[in-house]
Amino acid sequence: MPSLSQRGAAFDPEGSLPPSRLDFHPGDDYFTHPGEPFGEAALGLAIGPLGMRLEGLSGSQAAALRERFRPFVTDLPAAYVTIALRNAGVEGFLRLASAGGGPEVYRLESRASGRRLVLWSYEFAGWLDAGAGKALLALARPEGPLFDRGLENFLRVLTASFILEQGGFLLHASGVVRRGKAYVFFGPSGSGKTTVTHFSPGDTVLSDDLTLIVKRGEGTYEAAGIPFGLAHHRTPETSGSFPIASLNRLVQSPVVRREPLGRARALGEIAASLPFVMQETRQAARAIEIVGRALDGIPAHRLHFRKDDAFWGVVEEA
Repeated sequence: MPSLSQRGAAFDPEGSLPPSRLDFHPGDDYFTHPGEPFGEAALGLAIGPLGMRLEGLSGSQAAALRERFRPFVTDLPAAYVTIALRNAGVEGFLRLASAGGGPEVYRLESRASGRRLVLWSYEFAGWLDAGAGKALLALARPEGPLFDRGLENFLRVLTASFILEQGGFLLHASGVVRRGKAYVFFGPSGSGKTTVTHFSPGDTVLSDDLTLIVKRGEGTYEAAGIPFGLAHHRTPETSGSFPIASLNRLVQSPVVRREPLGRARALGEIAASLPFVMQETRQAARAIEIVGRALDGIPAHRLHFRKDDAFWGVVEEA
């Protein structure tokens, strides 16, 4: 399976493992005898329809995450997926390619192992089993930037994979709620996803980078935020989901206007903005099918905008 990547974004090496000439690629034998849990605490998260139970946390880890991920924390008697956290027992997995520790493209490796999708990056390794509703995450550090980044990056991939089982998808997009409706703005890095949130100061921002598209009924979809992935590391103010008014492919332009995207073009543009799932054949096919169904009920447009709030005048047109 090809390597996954976070859209070729430059990787900030703050708190990273030291450079080394050798990476450690964990095989199946590594996961046969995983490291010890950090502790006996657990934490429940509700992200759209996905209930997650994180087990094996220390008391201090659980307390910090409970504060960090509010209001997504919940008591889950039965979670959709149980994630066992373990101490990796190694210094790390992938190493910085640059001896000087400078920026590099963030690397996330993966392979299939039976029903499992195995993942590893700089500071973590783990596997997902969507059919069994289980996952395991081994982290190189018990706290600090490496712990935080490893946990959040693993949960991003888990969310993108497991939401497909629920008929939804994770999109590289900002989500803004205005008058009870969600407007989703998507596109590649640098297209303006964070910019549109800056020009929506009185509205509820679900995300400025990753927005969850949730299936609520036949032909009905809503947008929800996730408690990680915002460019400025802010947690959304709400864990709720909202009816989607439109999907808008951002294009920076001196002239503000909006034009409908044909179905085929919309499908291609959205597929290009799906993180993590398009490199694996089965997931990619499922994702394209789900996006196609969503487009039956959600209008998609190409939004030409400049760096002011004038775009709202055309986005809210009936």
